[in-house]
Amino acid sequence: MSQSEADNLRIAFTVFNGQEDFFLPNAEHLSLVLIAGGKVKIEVNDEAAVLMAPCIFLSSCNDKIVLLESYQLAAKSLSFHPTLVNKGFTSEGLDNNDFDEIADQHDYNLINLFLSQCKNKGLINPLPQIYLSISELFDLARKEDKIKSSQTWLHRVRRYLMQILFLLEDINPDDSDNLSEQTIVDIILEHIHTNYANEISLDSLCKLVYVNRTSLTRIFRARTRRSPIDYLLHYRLNMACKLLANSKLSVGKIAEATGFNYESYFTRQFTAKIGITPTRYRQSDGFEILDIKGLLIADEI
Repeated sequence: MSQSEADNLRIAFTVFNGQEDFFLPNAEHLSLVLIAGGKVKIEVNDEAAVLMAPCIFLSSCNDKIVLLESYQLAAKSLSFHPTLVNKGFTSEGLDNNDFDEIADQHDYNLINLFLSQCKNKGLINPLPQIYLSISELFDLARKEDKIKSSQTWLHRVRRYLMQILFLLEDINPDDSDNLSEQTIVDIILEHIHTNYANEISLDSLCKLVYVNRTSLTRIFRARTRRSPIDYLLHYRLNMACKLLANSKLSVGKIAEATGFNYESYFTRQFTAKIGITPTRYRQSDGFEILDIKGLLIADEI
């Protein structure tokens, strides 16, 4: 096989991208995106989705994907023509889903996750060890695709790809759903821990993860034993306690730095939850009182 022939095969069958930004190739390709860091908001066929690392996103050339927002995104992708899996997987064959051979039907099942628009919008949250295995296979396939060490390089790429598909096939959909709820809570927690000094409402949190108020409260309470807003209040007060004990900032400045609009409201909430005023807390070095009240929340999630 000449180098030009190998390059043509590569263009036809596989496209690797080490820094994926969700401008995925089409030309009848199926795409697998491994999100290793950060998070991204996209629209998949006009429906919003939030992807947060570590997770896997699957799509086909028929999907309409729009990048809305990304935050410290670290992602890599593999796009492949379905004929790399089975030579009978032309556009017409996939549309008809009519295969005579059992092996063809099984191969079709391997790529069906890319083709189906199920409720998770192509999002898979595998267990950490499965994600790591898929990522390692991806890197092996990408290396083989890059160096083309022999005439059989494409066969080795296919072998790694098939191993990835077998792992995806074995993922339990029910486990994926449960982990999706875990991901929702992780996104909310990260947002609160990063932005507690700013204005945060339940509606803004719902928009962040595209979940309604009732569902978000239920999911969040199951993990933290608090509603999102109650957790936010306790986290702000926890940060305020640390500033009172370890800084010389005025009570008003601490109120502002921890997301309370008014010093009077901060003092009222602090006194209600801690049992003494912020000034008395600072004078008493407060840690013993804080432990008695059980305000610290870091170990509860």
